[in-house]
Amino acid sequence: MTVKAKNQRTFKQKAFTVAASLSLMAASMQPALAAIEIDETDFGPSYETMLVDTAVGKPLQLVSAVTGTALYLVSLPFSVIGGKTTQAQQKLVVEPWSAMGRCLGCTVAEDSYYKSQVTDDDIVRIVVDQPSEIFINTNDYVVVNP
Repeated sequence: MTVKAKNQRTFKQKAFTVAASLSLMAASMQPALAAIEIDETDFGPSYETMLVDTAVGKPLQLVSAVTGTALYLVSLPFSVIGGKTTQAQQKLVVEPWSAMGRCLGCTVAEDSYYKSQVTDDDIVRIVVDQPSEIFINTNDYVVVNP
């Protein structure tokens, strides 16, 4: 009887090991499957998304940016005490105002794609790791965007 219980336990352990291995393999394959090619003919904002962004999105972004700036000014003394002024400024002021610069009806990915397609003869653009880029200007200034 003890032999049977030992065999059952090892079978359960093997089954658990196989299930865990398969789930880890599936989880590690997700980023590879997420890469897609951009079809430029059907890419970009539609009329409806531009209309909604004009009527609802941009006014709400403006309200959010103004409110964030006001909240930053109110929270500034507390941020100075905590030593987190740059973090508060980034989240409450810079990000809402930079969202206003996104193209009309575009998602963040579409806006990034369109901005990456703009060519500047004076700058060489090297993508190091997806959010990080290195811009080398022809006058030997190096700018690194994290």
